[in-house]
Amino acid sequence: MQALFFIKSLFSAAEIKFTPGERVNLVRRGSIERTDGYVLAQTDKGVLVEWPRAGSSFVNSTELTAIV
Repeated sequence: MQALFFIKSLFSAAEIKFTPGERVNLVRRGSIERTDGYVLAQTDKGVLVEWPRAGSSFVNSTELTAIV
């Protein structure tokens, strides 16, 4: 059983921390769905992002990429 948990841990993504005001893009299944979002807040459940044209949404942190 421990071998299965170890193999699963190799494929799990680490939780990423974003700071409020940081610019992000939403990437799902290898394509950019939304761009130029601003992080408003982050909780244990996900990240609240304000998008320029689509209002705000609550998304998983593993689906966001920071704009550098």
